[in-house]
Amino acid sequence: MRTKLPFGPRPARPLSVLVAHALAVTGMLQALPGNAEPTVVHTEFVGPFTGHDAALDPADLTPSRLQYYGTDLGFSYQHKGQIVFLFGDTWATEAYAPIQKSTGSRFDDGWGTIDLAAWPDSSRISRTHMPTVRLARNPGTDEMAAMNPGQAMDLSKTPLHGFSSGSEEFAIFLTAKPQGCAVDSDCGGSLSCDVGLGYAGVPYTEEANGTAACVDGSPGCTNDTMSDKDGKPIPHTGFCVDAPRAGAPTSDGARVSRLAMRLLIGSRSHLDPRNYEHVQAWLTSRFFNVTARTVQRFTSSKNAAPAIDYRTAGPTGGERRVLLWGRPGFVGVKANHRPLDLYFGYVDLPTNGEIKWQVHYFSGIEQGVPQFSVTERDAAPIDTGESHDVVNQMSMSWVAPLRKWVMFYGGGVSDLPRGPLTNCGVLQLFAGSDCKDVALENGAVRMRSADQPWGPWSAPQDVIAPGDPKVALGQYGAGGALYSPHCQDKACATPTRTPFYLPAEYGFFYAANIIEEWTRPVGKDVELLWNVSTWDPYRVVLMRTRIAP
Repeated sequence: MRTKLPFGPRPARPLSVLVAHALAVTGMLQALPGNAEPTVVHTEFVGPFTGHDAALDPADLTPSRLQYYGTDLGFSYQHKGQIVFLFGDTWATEAYAPIQKSTGSRFDDGWGTIDLAAWPDSSRISRTHMPTVRLARNPGTDEMAAMNPGQAMDLSKTPLHGFSSGSEEFAIFLTAKPQGCAVDSDCGGSLSCDVGLGYAGVPYTEEANGTAACVDGSPGCTNDTMSDKDGKPIPHTGFCVDAPRAGAPTSDGARVSRLAMRLLIGSRSHLDPRNYEHVQAWLTSRFFNVTARTVQRFTSSKNAAPAIDYRTAGPTGGERRVLLWGRPGFVGVKANHRPLDLYFGYVDLPTNGEIKWQVHYFSGIEQGVPQFSVTERDAAPIDTGESHDVVNQMSMSWVAPLRKWVMFYGGGVSDLPRGPLTNCGVLQLFAGSDCKDVALENGAVRMRSADQPWGPWSAPQDVIAPGDPKVALGQYGAGGALYSPHCQDKACATPTRTPFYLPAEYGFFYAANIIEEWTRPVGKDVELLWNVSTWDPYRVVLMRTRIAP
């Protein structure tokens, strides 16, 4: 963030006040105590950002109109004067046709950019003056380009976040694939092997399509996960999971919820920006719902407080890091003793395209000093007792004027029964057999704040609550961001017309993403611009939130 400082005559102020102000702007907080927790003052729906009803960038209309209808996610970072947005499950048509037909839609996650030189001042952004995202195009075609980390990235496999070192770009991808095992040693030392788990769908070794874990003996569950060289099942094989703690729930849903997932981390090719190279795999349970943010300086020692500079990392510096926050899922079931705790860690910022993904996991506080371990089993939750079940994706931003880390997370999820998901629809994919016990609440995107990335984090507060989809008010009413079949005004959000959606379909918020480059002070307050997905219509919209210190 570029903070504009007012100049001109000012009353003289003590040196200590001037120093504190300077440190707050730069983000170097070693000597500063925390201040009061900020509060949400107001949030407004600015307008459609990309997808359904959003304007295309002029470059996407020439020499021919890009084949593009809608998308979700939109995780952002700055690279060489551009804000880069990574999108997931991008559609070429409203009826649902994944992009990049030329590869059999094996890859369907798009990306786009906005030039910061053209949009340096977020105060200019309004419903009638919206920036347009320039989407990536396959050269010489009207086909949108998709990211390729070296394996199939079809439906439900998406980017989780991206970041820049100043000279190179990196991304973290969710493969939605677990790891088969016969013994604990197959799981790398930090995880355990649950041989009582099987799968529905395709074997985990197949890159494409879905692999869902299930408890052996469940209807439609294939008991053994691994096969020999002839393709015959190996008895008593299962999946890698987080080892259950003493007193942890033992229900079928709880066992599946401890599943570890395989993430990929890659550096974007300088020759072909669709491709990611030097790809590393990360098998993780507690971080597979992960978000990332670079910092200019972060050092840790068992005996001394970290030396920190929380500004986004620049192109040079020997102690630049990637901070990581993760959860073991997207939807918890607190009623069944399965809250989604928050975890923290960091890695060295990759340089020269080399990715050495050695995570240092936050393992607790000793005598006021945060401790770290390279073993995920030692990771300690930093947000014990998350009070909301629907967490969805998270966004973390260092808001320098407030001297706070700010987290946006939450939203809603559809529980309309559909297809084989007869109990809770899409929610069933995230919560399994316990889906009926999930507290959906009001579908709000929520905010927490903290002085340090390991917390303690403040209690959650609503940033925006959409309202009741059965009532045409709020974000489901005229001028709102979300579709409701009960809203009949001409200014209501119009639905996405696809066979995937039901007549009773409604929109909800998920995948909030703070666009840090557009954060600005407004008097004593701070204004954040952020994007969020809406499900129906299938698109990403832009929001503006004012926070008071």
